[in-house]
Amino acid sequence: MMENNDILLDVRNLKVHFPIEKGILFKRKVGAIRAVDDVSFTVRRGEALGVVGESGCGKSTTAMAIAQLQPITAGQIFFEGKDLAAMTPEELRRARMKFQIVFQDPYSSLDPRMRAGDLIAEPLRIYARRGILNLSNQEIKKKTAILMDRCGLSSSFADRYPHEFSGGQRQRIGIARALSLDPKLILADEPVSALDVSIQSQILNLLKDLQQEFDLTFLFIAHDLAVIEYFCSRVAVMYLGHIVETADALTLYKEPLHPYTRALLSAVPLPDPRIARKKQRIILKGDVPSPSQIRPGCPFMDRCPQVMDRCKREAPRLSLTGEGHEVACFLYDSPSTSAM
Repeated sequence: MMENNDILLDVRNLKVHFPIEKGILFKRKVGAIRAVDDVSFTVRRGEALGVVGESGCGKSTTAMAIAQLQPITAGQIFFEGKDLAAMTPEELRRARMKFQIVFQDPYSSLDPRMRAGDLIAEPLRIYARRGILNLSNQEIKKKTAILMDRCGLSSSFADRYPHEFSGGQRQRIGIARALSLDPKLILADEPVSALDVSIQSQILNLLKDLQQEFDLTFLFIAHDLAVIEYFCSRVAVMYLGHIVETADALTLYKEPLHPYTRALLSAVPLPDPRIARKKQRIILKGDVPSPSQIRPGCPFMDRCPQVMDRCKREAPRLSLTGEGHEVACFLYDSPSTSAM
């Protein structure tokens, strides 16, 4: 159980491994892809924690595991102090009302055979049929219209099908659907990456307004550092299934510590060409290792420009280097840092 009532989500030593099998008739496990490997973090009530990293680092798999849409290999996920894995099916069904997900692709996350109003109302109808919510059809219809209007969609569009909407409008339908059960936590899995830049800003501003209005907590996944900087109050950087650095957004962008975080930030384009010319770009050499490999040492050692012999023998763990700033790197290892 968690002692801090301010913590809404507590992920401890999460591992999600996908088995590698060989054989046609008699399949046997020959290895595993370690998509998420010993990840721990917390999300406080009302904050927006951004999880950033390049494609394939395990961001979306982490969100799917928290939403209980992907079985976990090991670890614990506590929501409001309760272990989701220890819940009965009925308890989990009720808990799921409090955390909802907004998917990355608005084109594939909506059923093309359902009207917009029905897509938003579907969660309400499911829980009403199960007797968990006491809502009439008229009340469901009214709430659906309110959600559509609040998310920037006219309620007169309720009878339209997804193919009649633009990409940004479809994502608004997905957001309205996620809000229908009055959740406390929104798992936003790259919610703007499939949209045009001009539409991205509109969706981000909508999410910011909704966060204030409904007192929402966000786990916001993205690979765009500019989006993370704008929306999130705290940031966790992932690499090859591990979290390598966490800090509040202002600290991370001003004083990144991990070599991987520095490389990511150096690649962010700047609008002012005079500043951009003076900016030192860090080019990482080599490719990301396969997540199926089992080897000692730091997961970033193959590409790190400051690699040491120790990095090849031991794997660093997140250690506190300042107030709320943690980094998994031996460059900052000292007797005063406490391993997490």
